[in-house]
Amino acid sequence: MRRSLTRLRQSPGLLQMTEVEVRPAHVPILLHKLQNSAEVSHQRGLGGPLGAFYTELGQSNGRVYLLDNFASFHARDLNQKALSLADDACAAALEVQQLYESMRTSIFLEATDALGEAGLSGDLLSFSAEGGDEPPVYELRTYQLKLGYTTVPTFVEKYTNGLKEKLAADQTGQSHLVSLMYSEAGAAPLNTVHELWRHTSIQGSQDSRQASRRASGWKQAIAEIAELAITFHSQYLRPVPGVGQLQ
Repeated sequence: MRRSLTRLRQSPGLLQMTEVEVRPAHVPILLHKLQNSAEVSHQRGLGGPLGAFYTELGQSNGRVYLLDNFASFHARDLNQKALSLADDACAAALEVQQLYESMRTSIFLEATDALGEAGLSGDLLSFSAEGGDEPPVYELRTYQLKLGYTTVPTFVEKYTNGLKEKLAADQTGQSHLVSLMYSEAGAAPLNTVHELWRHTSIQGSQDSRQASRRASGWKQAIAEIAELAITFHSQYLRPVPGVGQLQ
């Protein structure tokens, strides 16, 4: 009964994350073509990505991320077929892809139940955020965990327990957890976990982090999670205006 009362968040289905590498000088051109492609796809009723992001601080300033969702692998196949039959949408997508130096695609699943248990009732598919005085920034926090069937479930359990205290301690209003997802198929290694946060600014992310340090349960969870992780890194990303709802 407790789970049915607390789980208010709905699953977004399959989350497809595409990592694109382009020459840094070509990033502005790519963003413009992404905006055009998203508009054409929307006009043809083909949907589009939940969001697109370019790197502000990260592993490569020529890296752009696209986040899509599909109800199933079958739905993904049908979407690709529909795109190939829409000449203008297909042409716009090809203009985007011609700028790619490389592309990696992975499928992730959201830890929806865990986020609901922690009190995040808003769904990823209906996510929206109010504008602020500064451009918002997204933070992609990536864990590569040890291999093993129980590693991801253990991570999610520890993370969820600590997250409840973190959210209660951080009253700055600067940060919002958008999603927590783990790898299912594709380029991302097994047991890859992403946290995706939206901050009002980079400075806001630091203010939020400082406030969270008052939560002893969160600090304990992070210490325990460190025992499960092989590597960890964090990147700051800017949303591409007009592409998807993650703005």
